[in-house]
Amino acid sequence: MATPKSKRVMVAVDDTEVSAYAFQWALGNFISEGDYVIVLSAAPYLGLDYPNADMASEYGVPMLATPQDAERAEKKVTGYWKLLVNKYLDMCLQKNIACEGEVVKGDAGSWIVDEGERVSADAIVVGSNAHGLLARTILGSISDYVLHNSPCTVVVVRQSEEALCIHDPLSSQESRKIVIAVDDSKEAIYAFTWALKFFCKPSDNVILYHVHQPYVAPITGSGTGEFGIEEVYIPPNVSDKDEVVSLKESQKVVEKFMAFANHESKIKCEGIVRTGQTEAKVIEGLIALKADAVVVGTHEKGAVARTFLGSVSDHLAHNSPCPLIVAKAKKDATIAFDVTPPEYERNNGIAKHHST
Repeated sequence: MATPKSKRVMVAVDDTEVSAYAFQWALGNFISEGDYVIVLSAAPYLGLDYPNADMASEYGVPMLATPQDAERAEKKVTGYWKLLVNKYLDMCLQKNIACEGEVVKGDAGSWIVDEGERVSADAIVVGSNAHGLLARTILGSISDYVLHNSPCTVVVVRQSEEALCIHDPLSSQESRKIVIAVDDSKEAIYAFTWALKFFCKPSDNVILYHVHQPYVAPITGSGTGEFGIEEVYIPPNVSDKDEVVSLKESQKVVEKFMAFANHESKIKCEGIVRTGQTEAKVIEGLIALKADAVVVGTHEKGAVARTFLGSVSDHLAHNSPCPLIVAKAKKDATIAFDVTPPEYERNNGIAKHHST
């Protein structure tokens, strides 16, 4: 695993600054020589009916358009978006990256997901505006749609002025700080191995980041009491010993990932364990570390679960100060993790714990 393996990468583009920034980041940080890039752009579909005069005038079509007017407008729009795609293809060719381009018409989110599946993409890259919750709810979000429906790994590159003032990931050249969020789930294992295989380089500083949840003693039932209400036993405050044991288990989780990386690749990793609320602590860590990218797994929750329970990957997609890579296992993917190599046990790797 000296260098990332080749992959098929679809990059969705439009004519916004956000899209240009996302493509520039992907070309410099995610796409490598040997990869195959598909540049996809979804042009607006023009018919004879327009929601308002502004949209019609934008493409030089009168509100009372004839079929001939509409056809000319369609050709004009198609030509514009083909030029845009060709611009990005030229950027790939300048770096000796094999590529192809495609212009489609219609709903961008649906096209990106469908084409990603058709071309067997290993990853899809999308840019994202820093929309608030209300704007995302009313207007929808292409990046949200792709994140929730893509058949493969999704890279979300946000362009947040506030985050860029602290650290611009485009400024990192040789040594990047890559944060990989880990826990004991199969999704985290897949994200970690995917990152080592397709993204991380020997020159990177890889941080395995785990958020420890304070130990909570189980609440047990003690029978039915007065009025038929079940009585429960709530244990007294958790002892320091219980919390120490729980924290050590969290550290062992990180050390297991460190052992695998040390044994299977030339990529050196360090581990950090934080205690607190997962989403908040991950964001705090990314800011403090000035991370260049963060890699996470996803539990593939449905829309209702995402709305009420929340999702770490969803939260990061809307708030991460750096590009987010959400590694999704394909249906035929094998998720496995070797046991801790004996040589690493002798080296006694230790994950650092930060209590704040």
